[in-house]
Amino acid sequence: MRPSSRVIVLASAIALVAGCTRDQWQRFPGPDDAIALIPWFAVMHKGLAIQPYKMPLPPVEGTVPVEGAEPVLLITPQNQAAIDRLGNPMQRTAESLETGRKYYDIYCVPCHGAGGAGDGPVNAKLMVAPSLLTPRARGFTDGYLYAIVRHGRGIMPGYAEGIRGGDRWHVVNYVRQLQGAAR
Repeated sequence: MRPSSRVIVLASAIALVAGCTRDQWQRFPGPDDAIALIPWFAVMHKGLAIQPYKMPLPPVEGTVPVEGAEPVLLITPQNQAAIDRLGNPMQRTAESLETGRKYYDIYCVPCHGAGGAGDGPVNAKLMVAPSLLTPRARGFTDGYLYAIVRHGRGIMPGYAEGIRGGDRWHVVNYVRQLQGAAR
């Protein structure tokens, strides 16, 4: 190639690159552009789009909400007053106590023991869980016990993903029954 031809090719390439705007340079046609050219698909391309997070649907029955409907009240000194104001919406009925016992047996017995005395099989080896029957534990509000079940405390994990909101209140009712039976 002659030197003058090289100069012409180089000048042409510079002119082409300089003539592109930033948007043209960075944007290449994508699949959406090709689909928009077909009239049948253009309706779908420009149709009503459902934005799932802009109009949330109520949760499906039986799902466990982690965040959203319930206020997130981590156990901190700043949240203590709000946690203590939480009222237990579940009546202490036989059905509530049975549901609470079911979840307590699954999640709490390994550390706190069947009677709540802190004598579960895990606690026998590691000595990590306190007794739920102490005067201090009896002095906790229902809201505080609920927050402990939901978010955990110390090395105890939170059970928000395993126990639904209403069922956590049943666990609180069952713990209160254990505390009353120990008197």
